[in-house]
Amino acid sequence: MKTYSFYTLLLMMLMGCADPARISGFDSEKWQQDKKGCQGQRNTMVNDFEAIRRDLYGRPEADVKDILGKPDAEQLMRRGQRVFIYYFEPGSQCNERNKLSEANRAEVRFNALSKVSEITYLRPIPSSK
Repeated sequence: MKTYSFYTLLLMMLMGCADPARISGFDSEKWQQDKKGCQGQRNTMVNDFEAIRRDLYGRPEADVKDILGKPDAEQLMRRGQRVFIYYFEPGSQCNERNKLSEANRAEVRFNALSKVSEITYLRPIPSSK
């Protein structure tokens, strides 16, 4: 049987009991239930996503997964960078699992420290001003 120090056990308990990251005003559950944007719910949340986009900058990967859920697709880039892809609308990604779709999507780029460094859209979101 392994023996753990008091501090190791305390750290394990604290990490396991932490509440998931959330951003006020964004319905993470509704977003996450619409896998790959195939049900059309995310399409109604485009303005909500745009409102929190700046709040995602600098956040660690784990926070992004808490807020937006598991990415619909993922790309590995040079220099340890990664990109999470979240679709806004239904498209070929709903039927073809391993291919990127031309459906509009957000691309969340992480730097080598696994912090959000950039968020772009395949097609820019029209300004609601």
